[in-house]
Amino acid sequence: MNLEIKEAGDARKIVNVSFDLDEMSEKGNQVCKELSRIANIPGFRKGKAPEQVIRKKYATEIIQELNRKVSTAAYEAVLENKDIKVYSILKVDAGDVQLGIPATVEVTVDIEPDFELPKYEEFELTTHPTEVKDEEVDKELDSLRDQRASFEEVERAIVEGDYVKCSYEGMLDGSPVAELLPDKPMYGKQTNTWEEAGQAKGLGVDAIAQAVIGMKKEEKKEVDADFAKDFEVAPLAGKKVVYSLEIHEVREKKAPAVDDEEFLKALKVENVDDLKKKIKDDLLSRKERENIDGKRSQVTQKFLEIPDFPLPQQAVEDESKSIFQSNIQRAVQQGAKQEDMESKRDELWNEAQVQGKARVKITIALSRIAELEKIEVSNEDLAQAATREAMMMRADPQVYVQELAKDQARISRLRQDVLHDKTLELVASKAKEKVCEIDGEHSH
Repeated sequence: MNLEIKEAGDARKIVNVSFDLDEMSEKGNQVCKELSRIANIPGFRKGKAPEQVIRKKYATEIIQELNRKVSTAAYEAVLENKDIKVYSILKVDAGDVQLGIPATVEVTVDIEPDFELPKYEEFELTTHPTEVKDEEVDKELDSLRDQRASFEEVERAIVEGDYVKCSYEGMLDGSPVAELLPDKPMYGKQTNTWEEAGQAKGLGVDAIAQAVIGMKKEEKKEVDADFAKDFEVAPLAGKKVVYSLEIHEVREKKAPAVDDEEFLKALKVENVDDLKKKIKDDLLSRKERENIDGKRSQVTQKFLEIPDFPLPQQAVEDESKSIFQSNIQRAVQQGAKQEDMESKRDELWNEAQVQGKARVKITIALSRIAELEKIEVSNEDLAQAATREAMMMRADPQVYVQELAKDQARISRLRQDVLHDKTLELVASKAKEKVCEIDGEHSH
């Protein structure tokens, strides 16, 4: 057996594995003997039929099995060859294999690129203080009270924070905005919509949210709304729209008292001190989680900053396709029209390729570290990851794991994800931390 390695582009090679006449004859004889042992031929006991009879009766099957044998031998020879480190085997082509004739099998492979890992033990990662201040607890407590607030109808002038049922219609240069922007009714015409007085928050027309303050139920007035020159809705950019506004109902938000019995019961605590302790513990856990996620994100970015190196082409192609399809699917679910997706197809594909290259680059770097650090994925790790996936998809974990067990490709992908997750965690834990204070920075 002889191997000839040829370049075939970035991180790709073609290996021609040649079998001489003697090797092919030997493999052909092996195939015939194996078939002879199991063949049922009238007039002969199993395993006793002459070789020429076997060769004639099973000519097609012999060639098929010979093709499989030389392909497998070539595949294994490439994997064992120390001159190349295979990332993935893309194609094994044995061509027209015949008995007693030398053969060459063409094996196309993407190879693991040669690059220098950064000194990841010396990474410096930024974190934030995890101390929970009293004012943070109070703010979170107010948020919890707001979430459980009641809204009582009142007969008075509107103040900031009230919830107001109103109707409005806009006119631009004497024409209804609703006709100009039929797909954006919030800027044109609304009937019996609710606004939070003084709190537009970028959702809807800011001028309306401000104008309702001081008005009363059944009151009407005209409101001028000046849209900025760089406003995201182009037809309104730099324009003045006149809105006719009418108030239908006013409701005051009343949050429960901190020590309200029903409020505390709903949050499963005995008293205010218990609630504040629970909030403080939750905030601490959240800050710690944010630091962990932040460190992992910084590690990922540092790997992306490694000088570019040739990436396995098929891996990039596969990742890009996966990202492209996911982005299209997400956009459609969010209301994008199919024709809009088609018009942006090239732009979306280019974005997916950039993301695909980044993902493969990170994957290769993490795989190299996992190998160096001897990180392994246990069956328990896989089971926990599968259970988390099931819960995220709101599926029965037991059923999900059973279905997953039937799909080796998905198991392989999950194993790789878990391996890289553990590797990211290890690198983040080995790095140096620098705590950023709001009023300055200090290291530890």
